[in-house]
Amino acid sequence: MVKSKLARISITVPESTLTALDQKIVDQHYESRSQAIVDMINKHLIAEQAQCNEVMVGTLTLLYDVSSTALRTQLVDLQQQYLSEVISSLHIQLDDHKVLQVMLMQGVSSVLRQISQQFIVLKGVIKGHLELMDAVMPPLLQNLDQITKPPYPQKNTAPIAGSKSQQRDRNTR
Repeated sequence: MVKSKLARISITVPESTLTALDQKIVDQHYESRSQAIVDMINKHLIAEQAQCNEVMVGTLTLLYDVSSTALRTQLVDLQQQYLSEVISSLHIQLDDHKVLQVMLMQGVSSVLRQISQQFIVLKGVIKGHLELMDAVMPPLLQNLDQITKPPYPQKNTAPIAGSKSQQRDRNTR
């Protein structure tokens, strides 16, 4: 990870805000006020980027009731409909009826929000949450031609010894 050059700033806040910040530092195990403030600023900037239709990466977390066959079909259908955006999915069976599903997604933030909403509103989904980040994954398939062609020479496809074609060849000599 590349380190950024740091800049020192000074801010003035009400005592109640400082007390709340110090409590947040303790609760969330930040090393310093600076680290907590930088994290809050970054979260705010990411939220703004998400509003500006930038390409982002994110996770959609769903908790749903698995007893509905219709819901399972709808979830699979939606994932297939959005193959370009839904990169990967993890399913965890929590108990006899509940599944936690986490989908890794990438795309334009407004599109990811729309897709996520389609999942979240399905009957049987108990909870759903989309978390976006200002990062982009490298392309999974950069050059399909290189991937589908074997990197080694093709094997010799000569007839097997004793095969009918070899027997025919011997008989014609």
